[in-house]
Amino acid sequence: MPLRPSLPWLLTTLAAALVAMTLAAGAIRKAESALAAAVFAIVLVVAAVRTNSPLWRRSSEAAVADVTPRHALRQTAQLIMLAYLWCALAFYAIYIGTHVRWQHGWEYGSALMLIALAHVFYLWRIADPNDSFATPSAIARAVRLAFLQAVAIACGLIWLIGSGKLSSLKGDWAANQLFLAGGFAIMCLSMIMIKSYTVLTERRTR
Repeated sequence: MPLRPSLPWLLTTLAAALVAMTLAAGAIRKAESALAAAVFAIVLVVAAVRTNSPLWRRSSEAAVADVTPRHALRQTAQLIMLAYLWCALAFYAIYIGTHVRWQHGWEYGSALMLIALAHVFYLWRIADPNDSFATPSAIARAVRLAFLQAVAIACGLIWLIGSGKLSSLKGDWAANQLFLAGGFAIMCLSMIMIKSYTVLTERRTR
């Protein structure tokens, strides 16, 4: 299922979640802030499942016969880029636009923004099937990196939850909510990307 038709709904929902989290964080409403962050993560994962699940069903093989691993990877990479971008904007909005203070807020926001922009560059390169970034070997490397990313994030989330930082009384409480929601979303998107690549690759080698 193409991602483009659902983009207006997706972007509107993400924008609403961003505004909701910023307002909740500014009012120190931690539960509502966490809920808005959870909505952001769930919406992205649901969008990825909706666009990728037709690729996984044997009953739809004919309908998706023209979908290549590059196409599938690009669609999910767009969602990963949105996840990084949303988290970057949330860091800026909360730690610059509200009374919540944490000395590293703008630093993490800027780092995530750079990662989002790197994804924009990557998406631009793989849009051209003749680009060196779009070769089968390059796509395979990207999928391996997605796996490493998912493992690293999983380890980070286990540490974050186990450390008790989610109940922090300091100004980093909102950042920890963003780390949890954003990390969970990107981890799930990475695994969805891997599954689609594996299914399409196996189908083409049969």
